[in-house]
Amino acid sequence: MPTDAAGTEHYPAGAKAGIVSLVPSLTELVFELGLEKQLLGRTSKCAEPQGRVDAITIVGSPTNIDLMKLAELGPSHVLVSINDTPETTLQEIINLGVQVVVTHCDGPEDVPALLDLMGGIFDREAQAEALTAALQREIEAIRLAAAQHPVRKVIYLTWKNPWLTISPDCYTARMLALAGLSLLSGDSTAASRELQLDQAFLSQAQLVLFGDDPFQFEEEDVQDFQLDHGIGSIPALEMIDSRGLSWPGKRAVDGLRELSEIIAQL
Repeated sequence: MPTDAAGTEHYPAGAKAGIVSLVPSLTELVFELGLEKQLLGRTSKCAEPQGRVDAITIVGSPTNIDLMKLAELGPSHVLVSINDTPETTLQEIINLGVQVVVTHCDGPEDVPALLDLMGGIFDREAQAEALTAALQREIEAIRLAAAQHPVRKVIYLTWKNPWLTISPDCYTARMLALAGLSLLSGDSTAASRELQLDQAFLSQAQLVLFGDDPFQFEEEDVQDFQLDHGIGSIPALEMIDSRGLSWPGKRAVDGLRELSEIIAQL
């Protein structure tokens, strides 16, 4: 029987399930598994896949769910995440009597278990297995490529003014580690993750990655960064799809492929 990240077992529901997703990445995964006709509701942050979620009812923001609207939709299952869903919200939804599917991925190696969970509950085993096989191929390929070189230092930027990075203990950092990239976080604190980008710090890096979420870096930002810091060919400066480094499903497959292309050029 499929068991979620909270240890709760779920009976297979198949086509009878009505789904509300409170997590952007899981909303996209619902579509990837061919379950869009069973998706009843989403949050305001669940905007992917673009153009295909517009008709799906919004039940509030991730931190402010309209429980009455959610209940009116009559879902059988609500998809939540340990990282994205407040505990109080989780308990309130459980009290409505619907099945809450709790998910969590520490890193890309945890994604197959998530796919197995979703496939098992909603009768999409074949689709889940295909995604898992594609992901495993990319993981093996990038590990092999990374093994050909010493570990390289990377700065990953998520915001500017101030410059912010990610936690070294998060899903994205583990994606980077698969590619043989060690995150430079400097003296950034757990609360702010702010970086002091002086020459001494930049000189440690072989690569600087510019994400597109939450701040959407553009080519002009990268060019300004290079000029402002007097950077030549090292470190390399690359823009990257942040969701590919942090979302499960096909995004993870695409993210690993993009990383493979980047490290091949270093």
